Amino acid sequence: MGLFSKKPKPDPKIKFEGVEFTFHRTYEWWEFTYRGTEFSSHDLLFELQTKAELDSILSTLETLMPEFKMRVEKGLKEWSETSLGDGVSYSVDLTNPSKDGSYSVSWSGGEESWGDMAVDFTIKDHKIIDESWGD
Repeated sequence: MGLFSKKPKPDPKIKFEGVEFTFHRTYEWWEFTYRGTEFSSHDLLFELQTKAELDSILSTLETLMPEFKMRVEKGLKEWSETSLGDGVSYSVDLTNPSKDGSYSVSWSGGEESWGDMAVDFTIKDHKIIDESWGD
């Protein structure tokens, strides 16, 4: 750090009911972890969900987990010779959830051969309504 350099400001955080929310200044997005699952929002106005709403999302994810895994396995076989593996990670994107009640779940990771490939599932009314693969 130079003589006249300023130390970078830390990202702002809010703590509410034991959950810490971080606003990442560089790319302007919110992030928090609830019950071991990462959540994010790319809206500048972050709509805070209640714990009951978050619990409902997590319950839906748990119910849909077999279908997620089946779709990911199928997609991986279509794209390459990889398998789901044990190292899969996912996060929930809550960008503008009040518009139509949907949210997306992004899957990535798994076997190293996944590379930068990922799949996004859109969830609405406790069902997968869309699937989008990309790298």
